[in-house]
Amino acid sequence: MNDIDLAWVTCPIWGTPCERIKPATPDKSAWEVNSPRTGGKYIISHNVSGGRATASLDEPSKVKLSRWIYEQNQLGEIPKIDSHTLKEVSDWPMPSVLEQMDYCLQFLESKTEALGKAVKIASHLDEIQAATLLKNVDEISYLIREIRDKDWINVGRGWVVILSKGYQRLEELRKTNAASDQAFVAMWLAPSMDEVWKKGLEPGIREAGYKALRIDRSESNNKIDDEIIAEIRHSRFVVADFTSDPPENARGSVYYEAGFARGLNIPVIFTCREDLIEHIHFDTRQYRHIRWKKEKLEDLRKQLKDRILATIGDGPHRNKNPQH
Repeated sequence: MNDIDLAWVTCPIWGTPCERIKPATPDKSAWEVNSPRTGGKYIISHNVSGGRATASLDEPSKVKLSRWIYEQNQLGEIPKIDSHTLKEVSDWPMPSVLEQMDYCLQFLESKTEALGKAVKIASHLDEIQAATLLKNVDEISYLIREIRDKDWINVGRGWVVILSKGYQRLEELRKTNAASDQAFVAMWLAPSMDEVWKKGLEPGIREAGYKALRIDRSESNNKIDDEIIAEIRHSRFVVADFTSDPPENARGSVYYEAGFARGLNIPVIFTCREDLIEHIHFDTRQYRHIRWKKEKLEDLRKQLKDRILATIGDGPHRNKNPQH
Protein backbone atom coordinates (compact mmCIF):
# COMPACT_ATOMS: atom_id res chain seq x y z
CA MET A 1 0.00 0.00 0.00
CA ASN A 2 1.70 3.19 -1.19
CA ASP A 3 -0.86 5.71 -0.02
CA ILE A 4 -3.65 5.83 2.52
CA ASP A 5 -6.76 4.48 0.85
CA LEU A 6 -10.36 5.25 1.79
CA ALA A 7 -10.53 2.27 4.13
CA TRP A 8 -7.96 3.99 6.33
CA VAL A 9 -9.94 7.21 6.77
CA THR A 10 -11.69 5.53 9.67
CA CYS A 11 -10.55 3.44 12.63
CA PRO A 12 -9.81 -0.11 11.36
CA ILE A 13 -11.34 -1.56 14.53
CA TRP A 14 -14.53 0.48 14.93
CA GLY A 15 -14.99 2.27 11.61
CA THR A 16 -15.22 5.59 13.46
CA PRO A 17 -13.32 8.80 12.56
CA CYS A 18 -9.61 8.92 13.41
CA GLU A 19 -7.65 11.94 14.53
CA ARG A 20 -4.55 10.85 12.65
CA ILE A 21 -3.16 8.03 10.56
CA LYS A 22 0.50 7.90 9.55
CA PRO A 23 3.02 5.26 8.43
CA ALA A 24 4.64 3.39 11.33
CA THR A 25 7.28 1.73 9.15
CA PRO A 26 9.36 3.01 6.21
CA ASP A 27 7.73 0.51 3.82
CA LYS A 28 4.26 1.51 5.04
CA SER A 29 3.45 -2.08 5.96
CA ALA A 30 2.12 -0.86 9.32
CA TRP A 31 0.29 2.30 10.27
CA GLU A 32 -0.07 4.31 13.46
CA VAL A 33 -3.69 5.15 14.17
CA ASN A 34 -4.93 7.70 16.70
CA SER A 35 -8.54 6.72 17.37
CA PRO A 36 -10.58 8.24 20.23
CA ARG A 37 -12.93 5.24 20.12
CA THR A 38 -10.09 2.88 21.01
CA GLY A 39 -8.75 5.16 23.73
CA GLY A 40 -5.73 6.47 21.84
CA LYS A 41 -2.92 5.37 19.55
CA TYR A 42 -2.12 1.93 18.25
CA ILE A 43 -0.06 0.41 15.46
CA ILE A 44 -1.66 -2.05 13.06
CA SER A 45 -0.21 -3.87 10.07
CA HIS A 46 -1.84 -3.58 6.68
CA ASN A 47 -2.05 -7.38 6.55
CA VAL A 48 -4.25 -7.42 9.65
CA SER A 49 -6.50 -4.52 8.67
CA GLY A 50 -6.39 -4.89 4.89
CA GLY A 51 -7.03 -8.60 5.30
CA ARG A 52 -10.19 -7.72 7.19
CA ALA A 53 -9.08 -9.59 10.32
CA THR A 54 -10.49 -6.74 12.40
CA ALA A 55 -13.83 -6.98 10.61
CA SER A 56 -14.41 -10.42 12.15
CA LEU A 57 -14.24 -9.10 15.72
CA ASP A 58 -17.51 -9.11 17.64
CA GLU A 59 -18.45 -6.21 19.91
CA PRO A 60 -17.22 -7.77 23.18
CA SER A 61 -13.82 -8.37 21.57
CA LYS A 62 -13.70 -4.80 20.28
CA VAL A 63 -14.46 -3.25 23.66
CA LYS A 64 -11.87 -5.45 25.40
CA LEU A 65 -9.29 -4.54 22.75
CA SER A 66 -10.15 -0.85 23.18
CA ARG A 67 -9.74 -1.00 26.95
CA TRP A 68 -6.34 -2.63 26.47
CA ILE A 69 -5.26 0.07 24.00
CA TYR A 70 -6.50 2.72 26.44
CA GLU A 71 -4.50 1.19 29.31
CA GLN A 72 -1.31 1.02 27.25
CA ASN A 73 -1.75 4.66 26.21
CA GLN A 74 -2.09 5.61 29.87
CA LEU A 75 1.30 3.96 30.37
CA GLY A 76 2.71 6.11 27.56
CA GLU A 77 3.00 3.14 25.21
CA ILE A 78 1.64 2.55 21.71
CA PRO A 79 0.47 -1.07 21.39
CA LYS A 80 0.94 -3.08 18.22
CA ILE A 81 -2.12 -4.96 16.98
CA ASP A 82 -1.35 -8.21 15.18
CA SER A 83 -3.21 -11.43 14.46
CA HIS A 84 -1.95 -12.95 17.73
CA THR A 85 -3.42 -10.04 19.72
CA LEU A 86 -6.76 -10.28 17.92
CA LYS A 87 -7.01 -14.00 18.61
CA GLU A 88 -6.00 -13.73 22.25
CA VAL A 89 -8.24 -10.81 23.17
CA SER A 90 -11.40 -12.85 22.64
CA ASP A 91 -10.42 -15.03 25.64
CA TRP A 92 -10.01 -12.13 28.06
CA PRO A 93 -12.82 -11.84 30.65
CA MET A 94 -15.31 -9.00 30.65
CA PRO A 95 -15.43 -6.93 33.84
CA SER A 96 -18.46 -6.78 36.10
CA VAL A 97 -20.72 -3.73 36.09
CA LEU A 98 -19.21 -2.65 39.43
CA GLU A 99 -15.74 -2.77 37.88
CA GLN A 100 -16.99 -0.70 34.94
CA MET A 101 -18.36 1.86 37.39
CA ASP A 102 -14.94 2.09 39.03
CA TYR A 103 -13.28 2.46 35.62
CA CYS A 104 -15.68 5.29 34.78
CA LEU A 105 -15.06 7.08 38.07
CA GLN A 106 -11.30 6.78 37.57
CA PHE A 107 -11.67 8.19 34.06
CA LEU A 108 -13.72 11.13 35.30
CA GLU A 109 -11.05 11.86 37.91
CA SER A 110 -8.38 11.89 35.18
CA LYS A 111 -10.36 14.56 33.32
CA THR A 112 -11.19 16.69 36.40
CA GLU A 113 -9.03 19.83 36.34
CA ALA A 114 -9.75 20.86 39.96
CA LEU A 115 -11.95 19.86 42.90
CA GLY A 116 -15.56 20.71 42.15
CA LYS A 117 -14.79 21.30 38.47
CA ALA A 118 -17.28 19.78 36.05
CA VAL A 119 -16.32 17.33 33.31
CA LYS A 120 -18.20 17.73 30.02
CA ILE A 121 -19.33 14.23 29.12
CA ALA A 122 -20.07 15.06 25.47
CA SER A 123 -16.40 15.89 24.93
CA HIS A 124 -15.28 12.42 26.02
CA LEU A 125 -17.90 9.95 24.80
CA ASP A 126 -15.50 7.86 22.72
CA GLU A 127 -12.84 7.82 25.44
CA ILE A 128 -15.37 6.83 28.12
CA GLN A 129 -16.52 3.88 26.03
CA ALA A 130 -12.91 2.72 25.59
CA ALA A 131 -11.99 3.19 29.26
CA THR A 132 -15.11 1.45 30.62
CA LEU A 133 -15.67 -1.31 28.00
CA LEU A 134 -19.04 0.08 26.96
CA LYS A 135 -20.59 -0.43 23.54
CA ASN A 136 -22.67 2.71 23.03
CA VAL A 137 -23.98 5.97 24.47
CA ASP A 138 -27.03 4.28 26.02
CA GLU A 139 -24.71 2.16 28.16
CA ILE A 140 -22.80 5.30 29.19
CA SER A 141 -26.07 6.89 30.31
CA TYR A 142 -26.96 3.79 32.34
CA LEU A 143 -23.55 3.64 34.01
CA ILE A 144 -23.58 7.36 34.84
CA ARG A 145 -27.01 6.97 36.48
CA GLU A 146 -25.79 4.03 38.56
CA ILE A 147 -22.75 6.01 39.73
CA ARG A 148 -24.97 8.98 40.53
CA ASP A 149 -27.27 6.78 42.62
CA LYS A 150 -24.27 5.85 44.78
CA ASP A 151 -23.76 9.58 45.46
CA TRP A 152 -20.32 9.41 43.88
CA ILE A 153 -21.13 12.14 41.34
CA ASN A 154 -23.52 14.99 40.66
CA VAL A 155 -24.98 15.07 37.14
CA GLY A 156 -26.27 18.03 35.18
CA ARG A 157 -27.10 18.72 31.54
CA GLY A 158 -24.07 17.23 29.86
CA TRP A 159 -21.70 17.55 32.81
CA VAL A 160 -20.55 15.54 35.82
CA VAL A 161 -18.87 16.57 39.08
CA ILE A 162 -17.20 14.09 41.44
CA LEU A 163 -18.55 14.37 45.00
CA SER A 164 -16.83 13.62 48.31
CA LYS A 165 -18.16 10.03 48.37
CA GLY A 166 -16.72 9.59 44.90
CA TYR A 167 -13.29 10.65 46.12
CA GLN A 168 -13.67 8.29 49.08
CA ARG A 169 -14.32 5.47 46.61
CA LEU A 170 -11.26 6.45 44.57
CA GLU A 171 -9.14 6.42 47.72
CA GLU A 172 -10.48 2.96 48.60
CA LEU A 173 -9.43 1.71 45.18
CA ARG A 174 -5.94 3.10 45.68
CA LYS A 175 -5.57 1.47 49.10
CA THR A 176 -7.29 -1.85 48.39
CA ASN A 177 -4.06 -3.86 48.29
CA ALA A 178 -1.91 -1.87 50.72
CA ALA A 179 -2.00 -4.65 53.35
CA SER A 180 -1.31 -7.51 50.96
CA ASP A 181 1.94 -9.48 51.27
CA GLN A 182 1.59 -11.03 47.81
CA ALA A 183 3.45 -10.16 44.60
CA PHE A 184 1.97 -11.55 41.39
CA VAL A 185 4.55 -12.54 38.78
CA ALA A 186 3.48 -12.42 35.13
CA MET A 187 6.03 -14.21 32.96
CA TRP A 188 6.65 -16.74 30.23
CA LEU A 189 6.17 -20.15 31.82
CA ALA A 190 8.72 -22.26 29.96
CA PRO A 191 11.47 -24.62 31.19
CA SER A 192 14.10 -22.12 30.05
CA MET A 193 12.71 -19.62 32.59
CA ASP A 194 12.87 -21.95 35.62
CA GLU A 195 16.29 -20.72 36.73
CA VAL A 196 15.19 -17.11 36.25
CA TRP A 197 12.31 -17.75 38.66
CA LYS A 198 14.35 -19.75 41.19
CA LYS A 199 17.49 -17.59 41.29
CA GLY A 200 16.21 -14.15 40.30
CA LEU A 201 12.53 -13.28 40.54
CA GLU A 202 11.32 -15.35 43.51
CA PRO A 203 14.27 -14.66 45.87
CA GLY A 204 14.32 -10.97 44.93
CA ILE A 205 10.68 -10.66 45.95
CA ARG A 206 11.12 -12.83 49.04
CA GLU A 207 14.13 -10.86 50.32
CA ALA A 208 12.08 -7.66 50.03
CA GLY A 209 9.59 -9.26 52.41
CA TYR A 210 6.81 -10.43 50.08
CA LYS A 211 5.46 -13.77 48.86
CA ALA A 212 5.89 -14.35 45.14
CA LEU A 213 3.04 -16.01 43.25
CA ARG A 214 2.94 -17.23 39.68
CA ILE A 215 0.14 -19.34 38.30
CA ASP A 216 1.50 -22.25 36.29
CA ARG A 217 -0.75 -23.01 33.42
CA SER A 218 -0.54 -25.89 30.97
CA GLU A 219 -0.49 -25.51 27.20
CA SER A 220 -2.76 -22.46 27.28
CA ASN A 221 0.04 -20.20 28.43
CA ASN A 222 -1.59 -17.01 27.15
CA LYS A 223 -5.13 -17.56 28.43
CA ILE A 224 -6.31 -15.05 31.01
CA ASP A 225 -8.69 -16.76 33.40
CA ASP A 226 -10.70 -15.80 36.47
CA GLU A 227 -8.07 -17.19 38.86
CA ILE A 228 -5.39 -14.90 37.44
CA ILE A 229 -7.66 -11.86 37.62
CA ALA A 230 -8.54 -12.67 41.25
CA GLU A 231 -4.89 -13.09 42.28
CA ILE A 232 -3.84 -9.82 40.65
CA ARG A 233 -6.61 -8.07 42.58
CA HIS A 234 -5.25 -9.53 45.84
CA SER A 235 -1.63 -8.58 45.16
CA ARG A 236 0.36 -5.65 46.54
CA PHE A 237 2.21 -5.30 43.25
CA VAL A 238 2.95 -7.12 40.00
CA VAL A 239 6.31 -8.09 38.51
CA ALA A 240 5.95 -8.37 34.73
CA ASP A 241 8.78 -10.02 32.79
CA PHE A 242 8.50 -9.49 29.02
CA THR A 243 11.07 -12.08 27.97
CA SER A 244 9.91 -14.18 25.01
CA ASP A 245 11.46 -16.80 22.75
CA PRO A 246 11.45 -16.52 19.85
CA PRO A 247 11.45 -12.72 20.28
CA GLU A 248 8.62 -12.12 17.83
CA ASN A 249 6.31 -14.31 19.92
CA ALA A 250 5.46 -11.62 22.44
CA ARG A 251 3.96 -12.62 25.76
CA GLY A 252 0.52 -11.16 25.13
CA SER A 253 -0.83 -12.34 28.46
CA VAL A 254 1.96 -10.53 30.33
CA TYR A 255 1.02 -7.24 28.63
CA TYR A 256 -2.61 -7.78 29.55
CA GLU A 257 -1.84 -8.68 33.16
CA ALA A 258 0.42 -5.62 33.55
CA GLY A 259 -2.21 -3.35 32.00
CA PHE A 260 -4.97 -4.85 34.13
CA ALA A 261 -2.94 -4.21 37.29
CA ARG A 262 -2.18 -0.62 36.30
CA GLY A 263 -5.88 -0.10 35.62
CA LEU A 264 -6.48 -1.05 39.27
CA ASN A 265 -3.70 1.29 40.45
CA ILE A 266 -1.57 -1.70 41.44
CA PRO A 267 2.16 -0.94 40.94
CA VAL A 268 3.96 -2.85 38.19
CA ILE A 269 7.70 -3.53 38.03
CA PHE A 270 8.98 -4.25 34.52
CA THR A 271 11.77 -6.74 33.77
CA CYS A 272 13.17 -8.31 30.59
CA ARG A 273 16.19 -10.25 29.40
CA GLU A 274 18.64 -7.65 28.20
CA ASP A 275 19.08 -8.89 24.62
CA LEU A 276 15.31 -8.93 24.02
CA ILE A 277 14.45 -5.35 25.02
CA GLU A 278 14.35 -4.25 21.38
CA HIS A 279 11.85 -6.98 20.53
CA ILE A 280 9.18 -5.84 22.99
CA HIS A 281 6.09 -4.93 21.00
CA PHE A 282 5.54 -1.59 22.66
CA ASP A 283 7.56 1.56 23.23
CA THR A 284 8.90 1.17 26.78
CA ARG A 285 11.49 3.95 26.73
CA GLN A 286 9.56 5.93 29.35
CA TYR A 287 9.60 3.01 31.77
CA ARG A 288 12.56 1.61 33.65
CA HIS A 289 12.95 -2.09 32.93
CA ILE A 290 15.24 -4.20 35.06
CA ARG A 291 17.42 -5.72 32.35
CA TRP A 292 18.95 -9.08 33.21
CA LYS A 293 21.33 -11.65 31.78
CA LYS A 294 20.89 -15.40 32.13
CA GLU A 295 24.45 -15.79 33.41
CA LYS A 296 23.98 -13.06 36.05
CA LEU A 297 20.72 -13.94 37.80
CA GLU A 298 22.19 -12.85 41.13
CA ASP A 299 22.18 -9.33 39.69
CA LEU A 300 18.49 -9.70 38.77
CA ARG A 301 17.72 -10.80 42.34
CA LYS A 302 19.48 -7.79 43.83
CA GLN A 303 18.08 -5.26 41.34
CA LEU A 304 14.55 -6.54 41.86
CA LYS A 305 14.83 -6.48 45.66
CA ASP A 306 16.24 -2.94 45.58
CA ARG A 307 13.51 -1.73 43.18
CA ILE A 308 10.77 -3.21 45.38
CA LEU A 309 12.19 -1.61 48.53
CA ALA A 310 12.55 1.74 46.75
CA THR A 311 9.12 1.85 45.10
CA ILE A 312 6.87 -0.37 47.24
CA GLY A 313 8.64 -0.46 50.60
CA ASP A 314 9.53 -3.21 53.04
CA GLY A 315 7.24 -6.23 52.96
CA PRO A 316 5.78 -7.70 56.16
CA HIS A 317 8.11 -10.73 56.01
CA ARG A 318 11.39 -8.95 55.38
CA ASN A 319 12.77 -9.37 58.93
CA LYS A 320 11.93 -13.07 58.79
CA ASN A 321 13.91 -13.49 55.59
CA PRO A 322 17.35 -11.97 56.05
CA GLN A 323 19.62 -11.41 53.08
CA HIS A 324 21.72 -14.30 51.90
